[in-house]
Amino acid sequence: MNAALKKGFPPFTDEQSLKSAIASVCAKFGSVKSLRILPATREEGLQCACLLRLDSPAAERALKASLFVGEFHPDIAFTADVDEAWTGRRRI
Repeated sequence: MNAALKKGFPPFTDEQSLKSAIASVCAKFGSVKSLRILPATREEGLQCACLLRLDSPAAERALKASLFVGEFHPDIAFTADVDEAWTGRRRI
């Protein structure tokens, strides 16, 4: 998912743009059932952690196999790059 969200997407400037991108990437696998976006504390750059559930276990298995994402049971877990406009922090 990280690579899928980096390919063709700039760092996200707000939560809604990230949610829309995630929905479009996931659309071929299923509908987003739940999504939690959490700020990550990484000094190396600006990212947030995303915890995702799709509408079926089969859709989640297909997404994980295709996009090589991890799990934070029971959620699918990945990170997304965010812009300093979103967080107010500067890139180091």
